[in-house]
Amino acid sequence: MLVRFDPHDRLYRTLKLVRSVHLNMQRSTEHMLEGAGISVAERQILELFCEEPLTVPDAARRLSMKRQFVLRVVTALMDKQLLERQPNPEHRRAYLCAPTLAGRSLFDEIHRREVEMLHAMLGDINQTEAVAALRVMTRVATAFEQLASELELASELDAAAEETL
Repeated sequence: MLVRFDPHDRLYRTLKLVRSVHLNMQRSTEHMLEGAGISVAERQILELFCEEPLTVPDAARRLSMKRQFVLRVVTALMDKQLLERQPNPEHRRAYLCAPTLAGRSLFDEIHRREVEMLHAMLGDINQTEAVAALRVMTRVATAFEQLASELELASELDAAAEETL
């Protein structure tokens, strides 16, 4: 018996799987960070600043997070002396955030352990499979980032319209 291939059903099932993958990755990361002194959110934001110094608004945009949330996490990382302020040559008031030596060292160790774990669990995934998965997930991420932006803008416009009434 032939089973019809429904690409929309397959895509939906793939996105449904992403939800459980995200949850299990979050839970696994929490366990891997035990004793490191940082949360999953702090780890994610520290990683971004280890890639390059950024302002808080730039980091929030790159992570598709609210600026206020990123600022709270950045403040916590600064209190832990894992991030520091640096002058921003392009803007006097908007400082850049960059990892301290301790912050970079901590992230490098966390990243090393994560890569070892990924290799042990998923080392049999070949390059072609990894490239295809990355291409599909990048497309999905871009589509949902755009949708979220459009929905947020529509919500803001609705709120502004209600205020004028």
